[in-house]
Amino acid sequence: MRLLSYNCCGLGSKRAVRALKSLLRRASPQVVFLMETKQAKAENEETQKELGFAGGDSWPTDTSRGGRAEGLCVWWKEEVELTVMHASSHCMDLKIVGEGGEIWRFTGIYGWPGSGQKHNTWDLIRGLARQWEGPWLCGGDFNEILSGEEKRCGQVREENDIEAFQECLVEGDLRDLGFHGYQYTWENRRRNGGYVEERLDRFVATEEWAIRFNKCKVRHMDKTRSDHRPIICDTEGDDDDDEPRWGWSFRYDPFWSKHEDSKRVVKEAWGGGGALSAMDKISQCRAKLELFNIPQLC
Repeated sequence: MRLLSYNCCGLGSKRAVRALKSLLRRASPQVVFLMETKQAKAENEETQKELGFAGGDSWPTDTSRGGRAEGLCVWWKEEVELTVMHASSHCMDLKIVGEGGEIWRFTGIYGWPGSGQKHNTWDLIRGLARQWEGPWLCGGDFNEILSGEEKRCGQVREENDIEAFQECLVEGDLRDLGFHGYQYTWENRRRNGGYVEERLDRFVATEEWAIRFNKCKVRHMDKTRSDHRPIICDTEGDDDDDEPRWGWSFRYDPFWSKHEDSKRVVKEAWGGGGALSAMDKISQCRAKLELFNIPQLC
């Protein structure tokens, strides 16, 4: 089974729905958890049917707060036996029955963003942990990182916030499932100073779930129109163990051309030996740019 988690930053336009449709075609998930839909319940249901999902439920945008409570939804395919046990503005809690009759739980989490509010996310997860004794998978935008290495550029994260997240997972017997693909799942899209990337989105699971689905793989996919990358958990994994960047493709950033250092990187990559073919030089250039860290962004 493939479960997709995605902070889509709004589904209120035809362009957004087209982008999501393209993503779903590539990812082929059976279960989809979306955050920040910015849609009413009826609109979520309409989009769900348009995109070919048999079942769905949502916690709609709270219009009384000016649309700031962004809205969550979960969709599933006809072949999935799924029950929504609980829904709120920050989680969708599901019971899933597998093909072999095994029962497990998936909880989609949308963490509070403000530093002074993050304890609400940890309290929510602790409360959910007390309500279930079987295999448990959690995924979503936790709005926090687990270590300093999960942030690039910007101010250093508060250690207390990171430690609180770590302690919450330990208490819930949850562990990070790792990932394949690009390291960070969110960026602030600033290109003239103040650039930040972080790994805010992830899947975590109990030991019992991880043992049962010991072939599972988590992949960070391409960004589309959102500032978050979609992430997907494939409970059966795949046979392509040598491909760490599944769902990731290289795109040249026009911002690089404004900096002499990036021009030097391109020049060196293309000047690396006359015996190299054009395709080899393109691959070499790509590899160097992927590793290139532009200090002016930070």
